[in-house]
Amino acid sequence: MTKQEYMANLQEKLERFGRELQEEILEDYRQHFAEGENEGKNDEEIIEELGNIEEMIRELAEDDLPEEFAQRAMEQGGLCESAGQEVSGAGEAAQREPRDTDLRRTFSYSGFYKAMVLEGKVANVRVERSEDDQIHVEYEAKGVSSQVNYEYYQYEEDGVFYAGVKRRKGARDEGDNEEKMVKVTLFGRTIISYGNVGSFSVGGQNITLTVRVPKSVPRLTAKAASGNVDISGIELESLEANSASGNIGVEQVVADRLKAHTASGNVKVDHTEFISASLDTASGNVKAEMVKGRDIHCGTGSGNIKVDAAVAEYHLGTGSGNIKVRSVGASERIDMGTGSGSIKLEMEGAEGMEATVRSGSGSVHIGWGGEDSQKVKNGTYAYGNSACKVKANTGSGSIRISGR
Repeated sequence: MTKQEYMANLQEKLERFGRELQEEILEDYRQHFAEGENEGKNDEEIIEELGNIEEMIRELAEDDLPEEFAQRAMEQGGLCESAGQEVSGAGEAAQREPRDTDLRRTFSYSGFYKAMVLEGKVANVRVERSEDDQIHVEYEAKGVSSQVNYEYYQYEEDGVFYAGVKRRKGARDEGDNEEKMVKVTLFGRTIISYGNVGSFSVGGQNITLTVRVPKSVPRLTAKAASGNVDISGIELESLEANSASGNIGVEQVVADRLKAHTASGNVKVDHTEFISASLDTASGNVKAEMVKGRDIHCGTGSGNIKVDAAVAEYHLGTGSGNIKVRSVGASERIDMGTGSGSIKLEMEGAEGMEATVRSGSGSVHIGWGGEDSQKVKNGTYAYGNSACKVKANTGSGSIRISGR
């Protein structure tokens, strides 16, 4: 058999798999031929080293592709046994390419836990309310790379429920630099490279972990490295959401203590009640709308802050963005500061305020009781019963405050 015949046979056998996987394997075999030729070996010697194509395909389908792909390979070519009952929602038609399919697995857990920790890492994390007293988890992975290299895990320790996504056995990082390559080992040698871990999905995260939480869980922590964290419809004592570079969304949540932090994404909280909330990001925007509680802290390095709330105390700061606040009810303290952005505060239902304002080079306007706003200098001004203490400070932006 010649090199051309061997490679043509290999390409034909790989047609049942996705294009990305085909190209990776074909390129590796081309490199093996090139290396062998440089060493003075003929085609037959190189082919003998590479081995039987059918055996390689069988090992690929049975050992290294997810069960869903193994099942699909059986349907198309009879290479392996059934994948079992663990997979649900395996995708659409059998002729669809594996990299375009969805792998879904669902799990349910009974028991009472003092806390839950969800570690998405490379996955999006979604948290919703459970309709019964069980924890329900749905693990969804899209594309060959996500399904080959990552898998769901769960364990319990000291009354805490842990669930998340980890690297699958057989896939590993190489090198310590930022461009770490994920590789898969087949029959004793590495042949497939899937590129940078941080960019395993071109069009968005390929793995999603959806967890439905019962009312009996008092504390929840949800973490992601590059994915988004979305939490809705739950009630508990403590909620903490973290992401290194994804967005964080919280909606219709009731929590005594709420913390949301992301390094470069946005933080958005809607229709949520809390006693104390801390929302911050290094470079994204922070938005809190239709929220109520005792105190709220919002911080961003360079983004904007927008708050529409009924809260007793506000502590809002941004390095260079704008701050816009609508405060409803009898607030006690509103502290706002930005390095170079503008500040706008609208107070509804307050009986009075004592406003201390300062702008390095921008204008300052204050209006109270339905009267037209007046331009004022840096200083302290009292209106009504002076109950709410307001501080607004900007390096070069404008300040506009109104109350009614």
